[in-house]
Amino acid sequence: MQRAGPTCQVAVEDDGLGIPEAERSAVFTPYYRIERSRNRGTGGTGLGLAIARQIAEAHGGTVVAEATALGGARLVLTLPAVA
Repeated sequence: MQRAGPTCQVAVEDDGLGIPEAERSAVFTPYYRIERSRNRGTGGTGLGLAIARQIAEAHGGTVVAEATALGGARLVLTLPAVA
């Protein structure tokens, strides 16, 4: 977590397969899954990132997906800082 001027940022990174650049905005769509073989039976609903973005936006913030230096996923939550 870091404060960047009038905002605070929380970044979560992993060193897994990452999110392909072409899908980084699509992952915030409800029910979207990069892993097409996943379903309710194998885990997940495809709602987590969509809900996270809605909550962030309701508080005047954003959530974006990026790549890490190692090629994994990096998700960055940015919210307005409180004085």
